[in-house]
Amino acid sequence: MPSSIASQDSARGSGVSTCEYLISLMGYAIGIGNIWRFPYLVGKYGGGAFLIAYFFCLIFVACPLYLFELAIGQDTRKSTMFAYQEMHPRWLGLGWCTAAMLVLVLTYYNVLLAYAIIYMVYSFVDPLPWSKEANPPNTILGSYSPSENFWYRTVLNTFKPDEEVELSNIGAPQAHLVGALFCVYLMVFGAMYKGFSASAKVSYVTVGMPIMLLLILLVRATTLEGASDGVEFYIAKFDGDYLSSFEMWATACAQILFSLSPGMGTAITLSSYTNPKEDVYIVNLLVSICNSSFSFVGGFAVFSIIGFMSQESCSTDAVSECRTVEDLAQKSSIGLAFITLAEGVSQFGSVSNLFAVLFFIMLLTLGLDSTFAWMETINTYVHDILRSKGIHAEQWKVALGTSVFFFLLGLPYCTRGGSQLLDTVDNFAASLVLIFSCLVETFMYRIDWGWDRVAAGIKRATIGNPRTPNGRVMPAYWQFALGVTAPVVLCFLFIQKMDKTYEEAYGGYSTGYQVIGWFCFWGPVALTPIGFLMNFRKQPERTNFEEPLLDVSEKAAAQPALGEASDIPPARSTEGVGLPPHPIQPPTYVPPTFVCETLILFFFNPKRP
Repeated sequence: MPSSIASQDSARGSGVSTCEYLISLMGYAIGIGNIWRFPYLVGKYGGGAFLIAYFFCLIFVACPLYLFELAIGQDTRKSTMFAYQEMHPRWLGLGWCTAAMLVLVLTYYNVLLAYAIIYMVYSFVDPLPWSKEANPPNTILGSYSPSENFWYRTVLNTFKPDEEVELSNIGAPQAHLVGALFCVYLMVFGAMYKGFSASAKVSYVTVGMPIMLLLILLVRATTLEGASDGVEFYIAKFDGDYLSSFEMWATACAQILFSLSPGMGTAITLSSYTNPKEDVYIVNLLVSICNSSFSFVGGFAVFSIIGFMSQESCSTDAVSECRTVEDLAQKSSIGLAFITLAEGVSQFGSVSNLFAVLFFIMLLTLGLDSTFAWMETINTYVHDILRSKGIHAEQWKVALGTSVFFFLLGLPYCTRGGSQLLDTVDNFAASLVLIFSCLVETFMYRIDWGWDRVAAGIKRATIGNPRTPNGRVMPAYWQFALGVTAPVVLCFLFIQKMDKTYEEAYGGYSTGYQVIGWFCFWGPVALTPIGFLMNFRKQPERTNFEEPLLDVSEKAAAQPALGEASDIPPARSTEGVGLPPHPIQPPTYVPPTFVCETLILFFFNPKRP
């Protein structure tokens, strides 16, 4: 292979420190859904009852799957598609499925960040445009509140509730949304153009800032009058009837799956860059705990504001304006952030503008973390495809090409009917396909990988570390969770979601939206059996992970502590371990489609005439 390719591939995994790796994974997991969707679901599904289901699914489904993906990425040293192919060629179709799902998610996800930018800009206007002070009585048409009027009429400029929206008349992209989306992709390109190491360093800011801003918002929110009513609803309400609701359990599992996002391929790809001696077991626990802790603590801030809003509305003379905590908490997930919480912040008095700016900066930075990780995954796919063809593309060219590509794909969501399109694609691609991907991944684990390989890979990687000189021995719980609870729960979850989706048209949207939604589901899903059948008779090239892990020699070379700088070569050292060497080879690419390969080669081939 060309020396340039070999040198690049040999550097993979040694370019980021433990801290950068951990921060990137935390930024990827902790996103905007932690603030607006998690509290909404708690309010909708019985408070503490939902928390029980959420943490059950975290412990027995999401966390074990996340560990499995971290171990795969570290062990294979390849991005998701090629890692699956190395496990067995028949699973390459699952890699195509996760890549297609990620493309669909990225087409709309940054539009949500564009909304946050618009709110952030308007937060400098005094009084806030969505406050009652800026909207005197009788100045708002229809039954909208000031915050709803700003959201639907100014930000989305969507159609009236009594207007039927068809795909044929969703309108042209709106300038204010296009401009905000362009700003988002400028930030994305700025973080991506130097590669994963640079974007990992950017994550120090985009992870640290939301945590700091959340703490500031939490302190302010919990000191508001009525905050205790909201907090009591959040942690003290327990509706046991919901524990028998299959829908609630399915929703709780879907929430933690989308938050940690196993099945999307990003955890595998990011782990392919980490130190070969990294203890991914500890990283998995830290990321899972920090992610759920952020959601849980964020709920206190959200429900404190909701409790304050409830008391303010009920203190007026007009009884009809009184709104309970439960009523306010059940606003739709996006509406909870851009309507309910925006309205709550507008009632902060003289500091309302300041806290509005801080709140929407927090949402923006939370979203940027996730989009950085997803874009890095896509860029890695492009680089791996090009390297397999002997082509070296500069990092900034790939980053620019993917940024422009996804910016253009985001324009339909900037139209007047774009919010309905966004909701549809989010439901079918980010929910149904994700659950399908996780379910098939458990089958792949049971058929072609097995617990012995997972445990052996983690033990081999941690040999010589100060805390695990003989390698980490994994508890039996992880084997049980990966082999039993994860596939069983995911199977029931997938059946329930599919049954509900088939029963009624999603969101009550028109036929055109339903067609787009089902295409976004069946398109990625169909790639899995196609790849399975195309490569069914092929055999995996790598067999060295099948060798048993022998006892570790006491003379094994000591390795540096977790997080310390080192000159460890990227290939795992197997001296004294009884294992064959683990060479790093460039991926052998099997293209999903000729068109996809041709487009990538056309835009990034420096030899193109």
